[in-house]
Amino acid sequence: MASLEEAGPELAVAFWRVLRKVRAWAETPSEERAGLFAINKKEACERLGAACGLAPGLVEAFGTFSVLVRAPGRVEARQLAEACHQVHEWAEERSLIEVAMLFAEAAAFADPDDPAWANDAGWMSRRAARDDRAASWYHRAYGLSVRNDDRDEVFRALTGYGTLQKDLGQNDEARRYYEKAATRAAYTGRHRRAAVAHHYLLALEAEVGDFSQAHRHANLALNHYPIRDPQLPALAHDWAFLLVRQHHYTPAIPLLRAALVGIQLPEILTVVWGTFARALAGAQQRSCFEEAEKNLLPLIDQHEEYAPAALIHLAEGARAFELWEQAEQYCRRAAEIADRRKDAIVKQDATELLDNIVGRIQPPGEEKPTDPDRIDRIARRLQARLSKWKAPGREQPGACVKVGIGSLMSLMG
Repeated sequence: MASLEEAGPELAVAFWRVLRKVRAWAETPSEERAGLFAINKKEACERLGAACGLAPGLVEAFGTFSVLVRAPGRVEARQLAEACHQVHEWAEERSLIEVAMLFAEAAAFADPDDPAWANDAGWMSRRAARDDRAASWYHRAYGLSVRNDDRDEVFRALTGYGTLQKDLGQNDEARRYYEKAATRAAYTGRHRRAAVAHHYLLALEAEVGDFSQAHRHANLALNHYPIRDPQLPALAHDWAFLLVRQHHYTPAIPLLRAALVGIQLPEILTVVWGTFARALAGAQQRSCFEEAEKNLLPLIDQHEEYAPAALIHLAEGARAFELWEQAEQYCRRAAEIADRRKDAIVKQDATELLDNIVGRIQPPGEEKPTDPDRIDRIARRLQARLSKWKAPGREQPGACVKVGIGSLMSLMG
């Protein structure tokens, strides 16, 4: 109930009743379902009807749940799973991550032979920082997808589990699963899937700082991605994030501006604005850093899942301008949220940064790349693709844009 109350008290009760019934239905043999619910069915259906008024976008799903109450023996597994999936999507769009996770899991319980639902449950469990649950769902998804010869869901299970391992700091294990996904995709001629796998590998190397491997995977991702693929702005961010980690702040800035234009999801923009702010601070562009900070703070308040990484970037930015008290506030807030979300790696990053801030240790300044041609070539390839990504109402790339520590790829499922 504590998780469901994110949706408001009245909807929380309706969701709780639905989840109980879906679980009871899934655990009952099909031949025994006809008389499953010994309740006042008229009253139960009226309550579901009232819930429709609170969430008009879920009318179809609540209709299916009404059939479940009235005639549980006539509901099909696929039908019930799709209704749960609709609630999952509705909740995810509103950043109600715990609600989305519970209904993703409900879909997987309702239709236990479909690996897609299990992968969705793994993805949402990982986003909710329920790592053990995520691992179980990904293992289940992999087994089901291999049994069903469903190559797309095999790929999702491999990359999802790889990302979970990366989140847990098991980088070698993460590489193993990503490479397995890339090899499978390339072997079967599925170029976009191969691109996505190499993008995951770039994201991993960006976070651990292996420039040569990151460069290799960035090129391979660009070779395989379709010319206007929707993941290209995220690829630009992840390459720019590597540059920031290497203290090459100035060449990262135009790529991050372009990524801001191409990415629309507010929660993902929280991460991009954070990286952008840190790059601007590293390049000593204080007025643009302050604009980025002003745009980022409301997003941090709205999207706790992505707040710790963004706050660490702001702390690094404030530190670059010797705004020590401000940097310390950002860092402490990042550690507090990471602790609440049980994100041990980000909390450790925040704690280590806080030690440097308290000790008044200056961050590294801008460093010139040892091989600028490699950076320029990747930047040109990315910017040529992203030049087609101007969204309506957004500013052109190139101006001072006004509007985990980590890469975007692992955040986008």
